[in-house]
Amino acid sequence: MTTPFEPFLTRKEPVRIGLSPGAEYGPAKRWPIDRFRRVMDQLLPYPIVWMLLGTPAEASLSIPLLESFPGRVENHIGKTSLEELITIIKQLDLLLTNDTGSMHLAALFHIPTVAIFGSTDPTLTGPQGSIHRVLRHPVECSPCFLRTCPIDFRCMMGISPEEVAQAITETLIQ
Repeated sequence: MTTPFEPFLTRKEPVRIGLSPGAEYGPAKRWPIDRFRRVMDQLLPYPIVWMLLGTPAEASLSIPLLESFPGRVENHIGKTSLEELITIIKQLDLLLTNDTGSMHLAALFHIPTVAIFGSTDPTLTGPQGSIHRVLRHPVECSPCFLRTCPIDFRCMMGISPEEVAQAITETLIQ
């Protein structure tokens, strides 16, 4: 049986997926960290090395992603200069991200992204080009452009880990 990762199985190196779970603007732009972990767990059968990316202020986000995870992970959150971050991003096969600066760097270097949007508008700040997938569930209060959701975070909670895992596999085989 073939899988979406079939083209990568003949490579000597695993698929390199960057993961940027933070967002400087505020928590309204951050998909819940446990959902990122569920995506990682769903994709465990495949040859992936996860490259965790973020700022020093986001270092605690790596804890639930690393805890008891049996797959391959390199934690670079808070450990890179801008130059080092760019070097890592250029080596990725894909970046899974919130609406972040890392997303814009990946798009600049033509690295496919799966970008999760809630409180912001991807037509204004999303990655441009057909190699990128933007996941957004329009709700009546979005885009609100708030730093913190004053109600129930429905714009982000409507995006499932299964949907994100599927977007990753579909993007990799484009």
